[in-house]
Amino acid sequence: MTMKCLIKITILAITISSQFVIANSPDLSQAKRLCEGATEAQRQAARAAGYDVDSLCASLKQQTDTDKTLLDVQTPAVLPRSTQGENSIGLKKNKLQKTNEQLAKVDQPLKKFGYDLFAGEPTTYTPVGNIPVPANYIVGPGDMVKVQLYGKENSSYELQVGRQGAIQFPNLGPIYVAGLSYTELKNNVNSQIQEQIIGVQANISMGELRSIQVFVLGEAYKPGAYTVSSLSTILNALYVSGGIKEIGSLRNIQLKRNGQLISTIDLYDLLLKGDTRRDRRLQAGDVIFIPSVKKTASVSGEVVRPAIYELKNEHTIAELVALAGGLLPNAAEEATRVQRVDANGSMTVVDVNLKVSQGKNQKVRNGDLIKIYPVLEKQENIVELKGHVYRGGMQSWKQGIRVSDVIPSANVLKANANLNFALLIREKENTKALMPLKVSLLEIFNDKSADENILLQPRDVIIVLSNAVDELATEEKIKQIQLEQKELSQAKNISQQAKNVKINKDEVAIEIRNEYIANIVTQLQAQSNLNLPAQVVTISGAVKFPGEYPLTLEMTSVDLIHAAGGLVESAYAIEAEVTRYDLNDPLEAKINHITIDLQQEFLGAVSYKLQPHDQLQIKVTPEYRDFSNVEISGEVKFPGTYRIQRGETLTQLIERAGGINQYGSLKAAVFSRKELREYEEKELRKLKERLRQDIATAELENTNIGKSTSGASAQSLIDVLDTTEATGRLVVNLPGLLEGNIEDVALKDGDSLFIPSHRQEVTVVGEVQVPTSHLYDRKLDFDDYIERSGGEKETSNSDAIYIVKADGSVVLPNANNWLNHSDFNMEAGDTIVVPLDTSRVDNLELWSKVSSIVYQLALGAAAVNSF
Repeated sequence: MTMKCLIKITILAITISSQFVIANSPDLSQAKRLCEGATEAQRQAARAAGYDVDSLCASLKQQTDTDKTLLDVQTPAVLPRSTQGENSIGLKKNKLQKTNEQLAKVDQPLKKFGYDLFAGEPTTYTPVGNIPVPANYIVGPGDMVKVQLYGKENSSYELQVGRQGAIQFPNLGPIYVAGLSYTELKNNVNSQIQEQIIGVQANISMGELRSIQVFVLGEAYKPGAYTVSSLSTILNALYVSGGIKEIGSLRNIQLKRNGQLISTIDLYDLLLKGDTRRDRRLQAGDVIFIPSVKKTASVSGEVVRPAIYELKNEHTIAELVALAGGLLPNAAEEATRVQRVDANGSMTVVDVNLKVSQGKNQKVRNGDLIKIYPVLEKQENIVELKGHVYRGGMQSWKQGIRVSDVIPSANVLKANANLNFALLIREKENTKALMPLKVSLLEIFNDKSADENILLQPRDVIIVLSNAVDELATEEKIKQIQLEQKELSQAKNISQQAKNVKINKDEVAIEIRNEYIANIVTQLQAQSNLNLPAQVVTISGAVKFPGEYPLTLEMTSVDLIHAAGGLVESAYAIEAEVTRYDLNDPLEAKINHITIDLQQEFLGAVSYKLQPHDQLQIKVTPEYRDFSNVEISGEVKFPGTYRIQRGETLTQLIERAGGINQYGSLKAAVFSRKELREYEEKELRKLKERLRQDIATAELENTNIGKSTSGASAQSLIDVLDTTEATGRLVVNLPGLLEGNIEDVALKDGDSLFIPSHRQEVTVVGEVQVPTSHLYDRKLDFDDYIERSGGEKETSNSDAIYIVKADGSVVLPNANNWLNHSDFNMEAGDTIVVPLDTSRVDNLELWSKVSSIVYQLALGAAAVNSF
C-alpha cells in the first residue's frame, strides 16, 4: 500500500494550492482506526506525511461522544452545508426552485457572492511529504531534519528540533537551528560538518514538519482552535474551519499575531482574479479574525454573475456592474433601475441610463438593488422566411429589399412548393396589428418587375406553403397521437368515448401543412373587434387543403383556391358558392349565398373579392365517385378484382367473369359486403361491452345477497365473442337471381362473391354428443342427422334447433309453422345447429338472451364453413 493510499485512509486531509491542513476536531471513527487499529508502519507513514499522530491520539481521549463535527475520509473538516436540514426542507426547496425558474431573470432571488467557495470538496490529494519546503520556511521545535552523510563516512540521521531549538547531532553535539530559515539551516549544518568531520559531505533536507495551533474567530462557520501543518496559510485554515458565515466579510479577513495586525486578505481577489499574493503562511498562535460584513449591494438581470456583493472600494454603479462580471450582450443599458431606501426610510426606484457617463457614475448606496433588464425580444431590421423552404429563418433587412431578394429562385424552395400563393405578413406601424398580403412567386420568377415583387419592410414574414402532403411528417404525427391515446386509455377518469377517438389522416396532414397558417389565423381572430372583423376566410369542398386562411388585401376566390393548394380531380370547376354574413342590419345578422362563375374567374374575366368570414364552397362534379372495386372468386371462368360503375349488378359481374363453371354450387354462393362487415363489428363490440357490464352487475347483486358467483361460463362466452370475426355476409338467392325471378343486387365498393364447389355433406354442431359432418342422404331429415351424431346432450334446447342453409338462410324446423319435419328437405351443404339450453345457467338477465348470441355466432361459423 502506497503512502498516498495510507494517508487517504487514516488522515483527515484538506488541500488548497496542494497544501494540507488538519482540523482539531477530527472524525472519531477515523481517529480510532488510526490510534487503535493502525499498524506501526501506518503510523510511521502518517508521521512522514507531516502530521503529529501522538498529539492527535492524545486529543482523542478528551473528545466526547457528542462531538458531531465529523469528517469524511476525503472531505474538509466540516459537514457540507447543503446537507444540514435537507431532509426537513428538501421538498420546500424543490417547490421554491420551480417557482423561481418561472420568474423573469431580473426578478429571481439572488445569492451572496463568494460564500459557496467553501461548500465544495477537494478533488486532489497530494501528500504533504511531496511538497517542497520553501527556502524561507522558519524551522522550529518539532520539525524533523534529515541529514545524509557521504564520502569518507556514509550514514543517515533523522533529527528532531528540541524544545530548546537545537538538534543533537552525533559526535558534533547540539546545533541550534530554531528561528533559522530552511536555507540558513542547510548552510549552518553543512559548514559545521565540513569543519569538524574531514572528508565528509552532507545533504540536508526537512523530514516530518511540526504542527501548529491557530485560531479562527469572528464570523467563521465553526470558530475555534485548529491544529494545522506548519506550511498552512490563511486560506488553508479558512477551508478546514468550514469557511465563513454569510454575515461575515469576505473582503476584510485579518491575520493577527501577538495582538498586531499582520495582513488582511480580500477573497474577491482570489475569486475574481486568482490572486493569492496576500495569503500569508501561519505561525503558532496566529489568529484569523473574520469581521461582520458592512456594506452590500445587489445586481440582478442581464449581468454575468447576478448576486449580492460586498462593497469595499466600489462607489459607482459601473464599478458594481464590473464586479458582477459586466453586462450581457442583450442587456438594455438605458432601462436600468435602482431600488433603494431613500432618506425618509421609504423604498424608491431610480431610473439610470448606463449608456451615458452620468448613469455609470451614479453613486451606489448600501442596500441598493441594481436591475439590468434585457432588450425587448422584438427583432428589428430583419425579414423572416418560413414554411416549405430549405433554409428558413431571419435575414437582414436593407432599404429597397424585395421578395425576390429573399427568394431569388425556385432552388430555395422544396419540391411541390405553392408558387401561386405565398403569404406576406406585415405589422401595421402604429397598432402593430397583422396585415396579410398575397404573393405569387410564379409571377416573380417570370418577371422580377411584376407588382407581386413587393418592397419589403422591417419585420415582414414570408410564408411559403406546400401543395403536397408531407407523408413522413404525417406518419410521425399519427404515431405521436397514437402514443398519447395509449397513455390516455390507461387513465381511469377518462370516458370510453374520449379514449376511442379515431385518427383522421387527412385532417392530420392539413394540420401539419397549415401549421404557420393556423398561428396567423389565431392572431387575426384575437385582434378583431366590433369595427374590425377578423380577417379570416374559409374554403371547403373539393380542394387539397380545406380550412381557414388569412384574408389578404384584395383577395379573390381564385387566390383562396390557390392558397388551399388548388382544386382536386373531383372539383366542379364551372361554379362555386360563397356564403356571406350580411351585417348591414344592426338588429339581425343574415346569411347570403352567392354563386360565382369559376371559369370566368380563372380566365381573369371577372374578379370576385372576398370579405371577412366568407366561406367558399367548391362543389364536387355530379356523379363523380371514387373508383369502386369488387372481387369474384371460386368456380368462375375469370376470377379476380373488377372495377365497376355505379348501378352495375351482381349478374353483370358474373357475366363479365365468364359465368359459373360446372363445378360451382349456386346455392352455396357467399356474397359479403364491406359496410355490413363494419356494422357487424360495431354490433359485436357493443354486445361484448354490454355483456361485461351485465356480468359485473350480476356478480355485485349476488355478492350483496350472500350468494356465491362463478363467472367462468360467462367469461368463456366473452372469450368466444373476442375471437369471433364479422363476415358481412348478405344472403342471396343466386339461382333465382340468375333466372330473373328476383330483383338483382346492385354492387358496391368492397363487395365480394365466392362460388364454392358442390358439397356432399351435412354438418351437425352444438349440443350433440359428437359434432361432425355426414354424407348427404336425401332420405334423412335433420333428426336423423342429429341421431347419427350421438343425439342431443342434456344441456341442449330442442325447441331452438335451427338449420343454416348453404346459401346462408336459416330455417327453424321446430317452429309452429312446421307441422311435420318432412315438409322441408335437407340439402347438401346445410348445417344443423343444436343450441345450449340457457335456462340451465344461472339467472343472469342477459343470459336469457344467449340464444340470440349463439344464433349470430352460428351464422358466422356457417359462413366461414361455407368458404
